[in-house]
Amino acid sequence: MQYLNEIKNKHIAVLGLGVTGLGIVRFLVSQSIQPYVVDSRENPPGVDWLYEHAARLNSHFGDLDNAALSDCDMIIISPGLSLKTPAVAQAINAGVEVIGDVELFARINKKPVVAVTGSNGKSTVVTLAYQVLKAAGYKVALGGNIGTAVLDLLDGDFDVFVLELSSFQLDTTHSLKAMSATVLNISEDHLDRYDSYQAYIDSKLSIYNGAAHLIVNADDIQTRPVDRTLAPIMSFGETQGDYHLAQHNNEAHFMVKGEAYLPVSALAVVGKHNYLNTLAVMALLSPFIITKAHYKTALAQFNGLAHRCQFVGEFNGVKYFNDSKATNVGATVAAIDSLAGKHENLVVIAGGDAKGADLEVLKPYIQQHVKALICFGKDGKELAALTTKGQLTTNMRAAVALAKQLSASGDIVLLAPACASIDMYNNYMQRGDDFVQCVQAVHS
Repeated sequence: MQYLNEIKNKHIAVLGLGVTGLGIVRFLVSQSIQPYVVDSRENPPGVDWLYEHAARLNSHFGDLDNAALSDCDMIIISPGLSLKTPAVAQAINAGVEVIGDVELFARINKKPVVAVTGSNGKSTVVTLAYQVLKAAGYKVALGGNIGTAVLDLLDGDFDVFVLELSSFQLDTTHSLKAMSATVLNISEDHLDRYDSYQAYIDSKLSIYNGAAHLIVNADDIQTRPVDRTLAPIMSFGETQGDYHLAQHNNEAHFMVKGEAYLPVSALAVVGKHNYLNTLAVMALLSPFIITKAHYKTALAQFNGLAHRCQFVGEFNGVKYFNDSKATNVGATVAAIDSLAGKHENLVVIAGGDAKGADLEVLKPYIQQHVKALICFGKDGKELAALTTKGQLTTNMRAAVALAKQLSASGDIVLLAPACASIDMYNNYMQRGDDFVQCVQAVHS
């Protein structure tokens, strides 16, 4: 970790405590670097650990304008904080280098990295990639925007790192040189943080910088790098691309460069979005030595993620699915598209904080596949107004009760909010758990 020796005498601030910030502090302290710890909150989460384990560190909690950030040599910022925060922008203008924990990881790490971003499906893809590599005998670590903070992975003896990266993390990452990198898809999200939709797209596309193999979505032109000369490009898609779906011997197959590789029935979970995620994994892992047998083992054991099109149960012929992780419009479109039948068989529960996204994109999918749209939360009224099938209610329990009333045998009740949960819940997990509990309650 030679780079750490180069910065040992620098005045380094860790901005934003919480989970990521604490991870950065722990790592730096373990390397005999004493950072200056800053948070805009008077009593930030993690402060008790700090006082117990690193009481000698200088800290500032409260108004950032009084934190003297411009006097630092480097700021390692948590992804929840925008670079446009006035005190941060002022420090940048003063010549202070501002990076994130992923950038620090990239400057230290020497092992191969598989890097994944996108508006939707990131967690599923990195988890499946992790399991495939593990089945193939690699010592693999999973982290980033999922599970373990990246700096906590550096102490392990790993062959490869699989990282889920958000646009916020990519905004402060410039040195990552992934073995393979993908932007799975792009749809409107986080427009409350970016100046424009294009700025959000540019943030996602930056994952390709320095990557050896670029994986793009053949069905989403926005995922293609602006500079086509960066590195070799491979693609995945529903019916097109190097990795796609097609019929072979009267059964749907994962196709790899024109050859039928495995039937989709090899995957334990169902749904078109899961098949596309699997194709993305196959493309991402093409630089590694993985056999068909390894894939068979991993795909058969993969049961999907909690709150991501998770099957809750079947009651009176109606199936219930929890996709609380569908926190933006694109994710809800994918869920509807994946579960839709030949007729209007979906009763969709949606709502929350849309974060300024264009909800009109949902209209054709609602028109074609949705029997009823039940809405609540901050932007519930706007969602319900999209269609004559829209109904407004007050909370999850009322929404589930109404869904039970409106659905019939053969229908699917789908929680796919198209919105963040922060207006009513601590996070999307709590919202999904509430849905599951309400489903069980109305059928008990």
